[in-house]
Amino acid sequence: MKKWLVGALGALLGLNAGQAFGVEGVRINGFLTAGATYADTAPCQGDVSCTSGPSGGIVSQDGNISHRVGFTNDSRFGLQISAKVNSKVDLTGQLLSEARSNDYAMKANWAFVTYHLANPLAIRAGKLKLTTFLISDYYEVGYAYPWIQPPQEVYYSNPISTLNGLDMLYRLNLGEFSLLVQPYYGASTGEQALVPQEVIGAVPQVVGGPPPNVVPSSPGTIAYTNFTANNMYGINVSGSTSAFTLRAGYLHTLVSAPSFGVENKTATFASAGGSMDWENIVLYAEYFQRRVEQGANVAFPDQKGWYTTLGYRIGKFLPNVTFARLEDNNNPAATPTNGYGQPLAQSSVTGGLRYELGTGADIKFEAEEVKPLDGTRGLLIGPLPAGKSHVMIYSVALDLVF
Repeated sequence: MKKWLVGALGALLGLNAGQAFGVEGVRINGFLTAGATYADTAPCQGDVSCTSGPSGGIVSQDGNISHRVGFTNDSRFGLQISAKVNSKVDLTGQLLSEARSNDYAMKANWAFVTYHLANPLAIRAGKLKLTTFLISDYYEVGYAYPWIQPPQEVYYSNPISTLNGLDMLYRLNLGEFSLLVQPYYGASTGEQALVPQEVIGAVPQVVGGPPPNVVPSSPGTIAYTNFTANNMYGINVSGSTSAFTLRAGYLHTLVSAPSFGVENKTATFASAGGSMDWENIVLYAEYFQRRVEQGANVAFPDQKGWYTTLGYRIGKFLPNVTFARLEDNNNPAATPTNGYGQPLAQSSVTGGLRYELGTGADIKFEAEEVKPLDGTRGLLIGPLPAGKSHVMIYSVALDLVF
């Protein structure tokens, strides 16, 4: 049995009446992760020293991991509210507050209505979680998986996390085997994507002084750009038992990013993976491929990646190791004028330890070796200092569900 996963999702989704607050058909559940990170080496960022950096030696491309102890990358709090309107209709909403997002500003992560047509068919409409990975539905719930942060060689690859539209859930139970078929359609508006350092000079930066006071951003700048994904359609298919889960999915969309002059460029995303929690063995593995049309490709080049996690439960302990890799997916060679981007490449090895603190609580420790490949910076903010081939990232986190 997936002991800790069943417990986590049962509490979060209101399956365990003892761990939810309910008033007249309304249920409230929540989750929290409080984490800290430290990296032993700061990459070089333009003309800035490799050891200091403009923000205390930032290491990750989003600026949330640095060469000092930080509490931004993995700290978050969420509440899920569900209400049963009648025998056919129910509502679900999730409020999420993250340290990395405007200092814990609360936002609506989910907000949708479910109409149960007839068993086994249901239709949902509203703001939905986009299911492109094994743990997409509960990515923010740290207690529900073995890592502190899911392997970024795969999970960084799709900046689209939500869908404004509708999906259909077809669930079929065949003995111990459960099948889910989930087609969807909609758009993702108001999304933000991290601007790669390779094209950071195209993003304006406001500086002090008399006009003109706008100059191109310099290397080491953390910048985001708004984009939309329209005519988004795809499918997610998964099958599971009490010990195994297999899933595969495909996404097609048209991407527009006005700040880069990108309008309605085709992007496709395919992924597959599986997990196992059998006896004391825990196994996860996923693979993705991304294809992006010229224009949007400058920020999201064609890439592929994979990871494998193996763990073994010893009482309350779950030691685990993860191997991951991010690679070029036959992306056309980039030049200054052809509109194609430069794929990033890296490999990582992560050793982790999870310890159960009782029902609905755990503490985790991780040490990750990140090695940029193929002359790229990998997922770091810049290249490593001369003579340095990798950076070590150390993390600790406390997870709760209630």
